[in-house]
Amino acid sequence: MTLPKHVQWIANPKGGVGDNVKLAQRACDVLKSHGVGSGVTVTEHAGHARSLVQEIAWEEGHAIGGIGGDGTMHELVNGLMSRRAEERMPLTLLPGGTGNSFLRDLDRIDPEGALEGLAALSSRSIDLFEVRIGPVVRYGFNIIGWGLFSHANELAEALRWMGRRRYDIAALIRLVQNNQFDGRLEFDGQVVGGGFSVLAAANTMYTGLGMKLAPQARLDDGKLDLVFLRNTSRRMLLNLFRGLGTGRHVERPEVEYHQVREFSLVTQEGVSITLDGELIEGGSFAVRVLPGALSLLL
Repeated sequence: MTLPKHVQWIANPKGGVGDNVKLAQRACDVLKSHGVGSGVTVTEHAGHARSLVQEIAWEEGHAIGGIGGDGTMHELVNGLMSRRAEERMPLTLLPGGTGNSFLRDLDRIDPEGALEGLAALSSRSIDLFEVRIGPVVRYGFNIIGWGLFSHANELAEALRWMGRRRYDIAALIRLVQNNQFDGRLEFDGQVVGGGFSVLAAANTMYTGLGMKLAPQARLDDGKLDLVFLRNTSRRMLLNLFRGLGTGRHVERPEVEYHQVREFSLVTQEGVSITLDGELIEGGSFAVRVLPGALSLLL
């Protein structure tokens, strides 16, 4: 394909463990050597990437580049989806986060390899999903989790001083606590109620630091992979956790695994929801897939 005329990089200086601003400058050098203009804007606070994307003037042949982790990607996606459909520019990404679970699905987690790939970008469309929580609408690209997932993410935020290992530690602590969360799940004409331990729907195979939560997930199949577990024991949860690295957990009869186009959860629990790793206010919510909603240059 023809390279874009210009890429505006948005870099999160606090994402991951590397120097994302330096990575952005190197990306500009690579693009310049191929006749592509570029610039760099550094985010200054949470939500800044979203507002920057909303404000960028649309021009034919221009693209937005993101350098950060899944949180940065989440902001870029929501900024793009708030624009008029005809002014949603293509997005390209370089890995600059802690987990980079979305880019892991695309085999693009090595910054050096990703830089080299800028000279031969190709276009593809991937699915997004819409999340409605009361009157609020948010968009996701990776995963929406509730119950143990969001409970563990809340704890991981309090353990940021532990670095990358905080996700594993937080998940292990919540697994041992084995809290159950009451809700009414509806999908494909089925209604499932009772105490949920785990409930998540994934657009990507991976989440967190290489956990293969949804081994059958594809970014462009028009479906989300819904995974849930109810009324389970602590031992079963620990066995589930051990199988996440390979995706073998879905072979266990206790694990429900469905590919769906939409679903909803009604609950009175005051548990947060984790959307692409970002904690948002909880409550009942409804989700639907938006096939091919995002144009990627990779």
